[in-house]
Amino acid sequence: MSKKLLPEDTVIIWNANPIGEYRNFLYATIGRDFIDGMDYSGFQKWLFSHAGKTLKEVVTEHNSNYKAESMEELLTEKRFSIISKPDKKFMIAFDKAMNELGYDSENIIGSFTVVYGKTSTKSRPCPARIYIKDDGAIVLRLYLNKVDKHREFIENAPKHIKDAFRFKGGDCKSCNTMCAPGKTYTIDGKTMHKCNHSVFYFAEPSLEKLPDIMALLAKFYPVKKLKS
Repeated sequence: MSKKLLPEDTVIIWNANPIGEYRNFLYATIGRDFIDGMDYSGFQKWLFSHAGKTLKEVVTEHNSNYKAESMEELLTEKRFSIISKPDKKFMIAFDKAMNELGYDSENIIGSFTVVYGKTSTKSRPCPARIYIKDDGAIVLRLYLNKVDKHREFIENAPKHIKDAFRFKGGDCKSCNTMCAPGKTYTIDGKTMHKCNHSVFYFAEPSLEKLPDIMALLAKFYPVKKLKS
């Protein structure tokens, strides 16, 4: 008896269906050669880069060899219609600025998250992510270390930058050994000890705020000059 496949109008959503059920559908419609050419983690990454699409849309795009070549093109896809025009403009401009800093997203939005990594490296250390919420609003998160090294810059930064460092709540309680000891730094003479999972979020990023955001990132991730 053949396996019952997911309906073609099934929307790809993280944890909505077992990975194997998505795989079985794609085996039957795309073929085993393409799917078996990826290991489990590679298949999972590929699959959830299509989160928000139906299985039918994924098959159609595969058969037509469609792949977005830029963030601007990627954001024209129907699944991202929930994102406002101003937020899309920020995402496109931020993507370009990150490219200039030496990082890219590989033009992938997996499970409604844009992950930036170091360009042309296997480890791809991550300085930033953009999360797309259920209502389409976006939140930018930066990954910053050795905060005290840049204390003077932060203390003199605009409010929307500084607030990401001096927010209330999110204090580290050493509840998780995986992220202990959290982030400890000093702002305006006050020592902050925050949980790793609570720090450096920027709600409502915009084009107007982008220069300040990139100036902050450039402090923590300076572009290395090539030796002549």
